[in-house]
Amino acid sequence: MKRLVMFLFASLTGAGLFAVNPEVNFTAKLFPQDAKVFLDGRELEVRAKTEETRTFRIPRGYQELVLRAEGYCDKTVRLTVSEDLYLEEKLERSDSRLVLAGETLSGHQPKSVIFTRDGKRLVVPVLGEKGVDIIPFDGLAPKRRITLTPPDKNNCGYVEPALIRGRNEIWVSQMETGQVHILRGDDPEYLESVSTGGRWPKVITISPDEKTAFVSNWNSLDVSVIDVESRKLLRRIPVSGIPRGMAVTADGKYLYVCIYSTGNVDKIDLANFKIVKNIAFGRGAARHIVLDDAGGLGYVSDMATGRVTSFTLADEKIQKRVWAGYNLNTLAISSDGRFLFVSSRGINNARTYLTKGPDFGKVTVIEAAQMKVVDWTWGRNQPTGLTLSPDNRYMVFTDFLDANVEVYDISGLWESGRSLSDF
Repeated sequence: MKRLVMFLFASLTGAGLFAVNPEVNFTAKLFPQDAKVFLDGRELEVRAKTEETRTFRIPRGYQELVLRAEGYCDKTVRLTVSEDLYLEEKLERSDSRLVLAGETLSGHQPKSVIFTRDGKRLVVPVLGEKGVDIIPFDGLAPKRRITLTPPDKNNCGYVEPALIRGRNEIWVSQMETGQVHILRGDDPEYLESVSTGGRWPKVITISPDEKTAFVSNWNSLDVSVIDVESRKLLRRIPVSGIPRGMAVTADGKYLYVCIYSTGNVDKIDLANFKIVKNIAFGRGAARHIVLDDAGGLGYVSDMATGRVTSFTLADEKIQKRVWAGYNLNTLAISSDGRFLFVSSRGINNARTYLTKGPDFGKVTVIEAAQMKVVDWTWGRNQPTGLTLSPDNRYMVFTDFLDANVEVYDISGLWESGRSLSDF
C-alpha cells in the first residue's frame, strides 16, 4: 500500500492587498481541539476563538506550519498563502495501533465502501451523485466513476454495496429509484438493474449460499427478497418498523433486521418469511448488525444511543453494551471475531446533519470478548461507510461530508507482545 502525500481541506476567503497588510487570518478547526500551531518554531497566538475554531495571524507567502498536541504525532502543513485561510485538519494518536496509510477524495457524500473480490479495488457508492466510484487500492489513484443514472435523468442516492463472491458481482442499492444495480468483475462494469418493488432501498445482504439477496426498504417498511440468478423479485417481507442493517445466520435459516425507528431487531424465519421474534434492545435507532456465528454472538450498532450491543444467537439474550461514540453508523467484524470496528459520525450540526457539526467523527475498535473499547482514531466530517480488507490488514472508511476515503493499517492490533490498553 503506497503512502500518499497529505492533502488539506482548506478554502480561501476574503481578499486584501499584500502591500497594505502583510499578514492574513488563519482559521483552523483542529482535532484534538487543544492542538497548538507553530511557525518557525514559535507557537502562534490565538487571536479569536469559537466553539469549533481558533484564528491566528500568519504572513503571506510560502509557510510551513507545525500542528502539535500531547499524545499525538506532529503534522507539518505546507501552504502558499495569499488570502485569509480556513483549514480543517486532524492529528494521529502516537500510541494508536491504527496507522494512517492514505486518503483520497471521492464523489459527493460517499455513503459506503466495499472491496472487490480480489481486494485490488474499492467500490464507493455516492449518495449525492449519479453512480459509484472505483478506486484502485494500491495508491488510491487514478479512480473512475461508473455512472448508473441514465443521461436524461437526475436521480442520485446510491447507498450500499454487497459482494457476491461466487458470481464475482457487486450489487449496489439506489434509494431514489428503488433499484439495485449489478456490477460485474474485479474491475467493475455495469451489467443490469433490478427493481426491489420497495421504496428507498438501503442495505443489501446476501444469503450464505449466495442464491438470495435481501434488500431493506426504508420507506415501504419491508425487505425485498430477490433471486440472485434470475434477478427476479420473489416477495417482500413486512417488518415492524423502518428497516436498515441486516444479517443472515450461517445456516441460512434466519434473517435479522435492524429496526431503525424502534431500536429493536426483527428475527425472520426464512422457511416461511415470517417474523418469529422482535428482539427488544431498548428504545433507540438500530442501524447495523454483524454476526459471529462461530462465537454464537451478534452485534448491533445504535445511532441514537451510541452503543454497540452483543446478544446470543441461540436465544437472543442481551449480553453486554459499550458506548462507542455519537451517531454510530457501520459495524465491521474481523474474520477471527476478535475485533469490532464502528464508525461514529460525531455530534450533529444543530440545524441539520447535512451540514458539518462541531467535531470530527471517529472510528472505534472494540474487543468483542470483553465488549471494551481498545483503540480509536479521528476521522474527518462524519465517518460513515466502513469495511475491512479481505486479509484484515486494512480498514477503510468514508468521510460523508468531506467526500473523502481514508485507509488505515490495522495489523498492529494482532501483534504479539503488545497489550490492548484501556481507553
